[in-house]
Amino acid sequence: MSMKPSTQYLAALDDAKRHHAAHKTYSGKFLRPHAPFIKEIIDRLGCQTILDYGAGKGEQYSWRNADPIGSIPVGMTIEEYWGIKVTKYDPAYPPFAAEPVGKFDLVICTHVLGSIPVIDLPWVVDRLYSLSNKALYIAEKIAPVKKKVFQKPDLHPFGWNAARWMTAIKREKDIEVVLSVREKRGDDVFVERFSI
Repeated sequence: MSMKPSTQYLAALDDAKRHHAAHKTYSGKFLRPHAPFIKEIIDRLGCQTILDYGAGKGEQYSWRNADPIGSIPVGMTIEEYWGIKVTKYDPAYPPFAAEPVGKFDLVICTHVLGSIPVIDLPWVVDRLYSLSNKALYIAEKIAPVKKKVFQKPDLHPFGWNAARWMTAIKREKDIEVVLSVREKRGDDVFVERFSI
C-alpha cells in the first residue's frame, strides 16, 4: 500500500482548494452535533490535545452556542466547552494547510473521508491512526453527497453503508475508535455510533 497520494487524490484536493476559494461551504459546522459525544471521550480518556483533521474553514470553533436546550452551554464555543485548544488541519484551506506535527490524544475527522478517493482511503486512515495517542472520532454521512466538487464522483465512497465504513476504518491498534454515521431515511435523520 502506498503512502503517496494518487493522481485522483491530487485532483480532488485541487478541486477542494478551488471550492474553498470560491464558496462559503466547508465551514466545519457539521462538527457541532458531535461536540457532546467528543466531550465524553475527552473527559473519559483525559485528552489534553486534539487534532481536527479536515477542519474546513474552522468556523465550528468561532461559533457560540445560542440554544439554551443544547448540551453546549449558551455563549460558549466548542473549544471552551471541551477545555482544549484544537489544532486545525485542512490541506485544501491555506490557513490550516500546515502539516500536523507530533501526536494528539484525540484525532477528529468529521465528514472528510467520504471526499477521499477510495484508492487513497487506506493510507489516509493509517495516517489518522499514526497521529493519535488515545482515540479517533470519525463521522460520515451515509447517502450521496449534494455537492459534486470532484471531477469523478464515482471514485469516492459516496453512499457506503456503516459496515463498509467499519471495514475500511478498522486497524489492529491500541486506541479507541468511534464511527458516527448519519443517514436520512424518509423525513427523519438517524445517527448511529459504533466502537470499532
